Amino acid sequence: DADQSIYEFNGANPQLLRELAARDDVECVRLRLNYRSGSKIVEASNFALGEARDYKALDDAEEGTVYFHPQQGSYEHQAAEAFRTVIADIAKRHPDLEPGDIAILYPAAWLGDKVAEVAQQVGLSVIRTDTNASRLMRWLESCAKWCSGGWQTGTPRFNHLVNEGARLFAEEINTPEMRLAFQRALMQCLWSRRDGTLVLRKWLSDVRAAIIKDLMVKCRSMKDEGETLDTFIARTQTGKDCEDMTVSQFAGQSEGNDSLHLSTLHSAKGREFPIVIMFGMDQGSIPRNNSTASQKLEARRLFYVGFTRAKSEVHIM
Repeated sequence: DADQSIYEFNGANPQLLRELAARDDVECVRLRLNYRSGSKIVEASNFALGEARDYKALDDAEEGTVYFHPQQGSYEHQAAEAFRTVIADIAKRHPDLEPGDIAILYPAAWLGDKVAEVAQQVGLSVIRTDTNASRLMRWLESCAKWCSGGWQTGTPRFNHLVNEGARLFAEEINTPEMRLAFQRALMQCLWSRRDGTLVLRKWLSDVRAAIIKDLMVKCRSMKDEGETLDTFIARTQTGKDCEDMTVSQFAGQSEGNDSLHLSTLHSAKGREFPIVIMFGMDQGSIPRNNSTASQKLEARRLFYVGFTRAKSEVHIM
């Protein structure tokens, strides 16, 4: 799906998929049906994408609704308005809806800090899954998914975790012997922590100490990734916004219906929620006024991805 190749900053290039589809020895079968969203949401997502795709919802799908909420002022003020008016109105119209049925999506994790702070002030619980712009964090999420039941279903496969980990730490894991030692250490570490209900703080700290710490010292290219991990671990400490997060929630396996979901547009890929609030969609920001043509295209795809996370309602702020 070329429209979901949204990691251009990480080297993804949708044109490669188009070139592959154009080869004489490749048969291209175009998929049109969106199984997750209402017809009006699919129509709006096509408009947001800015390119004709002929996508459509299922014939018996509900229409869905798109709401616009023009906002001014600081992001803290906008977040307060989201809770005071938007979410309050959703609760009135859908009295049986659980908080976990609502996701607030935003372009960057620092915006999630603003939303989380205001949520704490008004006494609402949130779950944040906005870390996977980092290769290391995405790999750890996969490891968490394996520990949360993936070891039984083969999703993901353990050899995939080994392969991705070896790529991350390729500066150090550069011989068959080193790879075998890494595989054994990873299995020993994860096998003893196959419980999605474990507190994430302990799980992450243990995995960091057993697998990552020594590799980080020897892999200079991973310095920034290590800092991202340490920053996130700090967020899992007592009194912080991710204090109560479990391993399965980190892996996106548990919907935790008593808490609102906060996520970046990137991290929301592959997820689905009845109602999505797209926060921080400021004019001149998505895309930025000074963006290149390539950046503007990626921003439109991100906007499109945000739309298609929603089943029945999209609220744009």
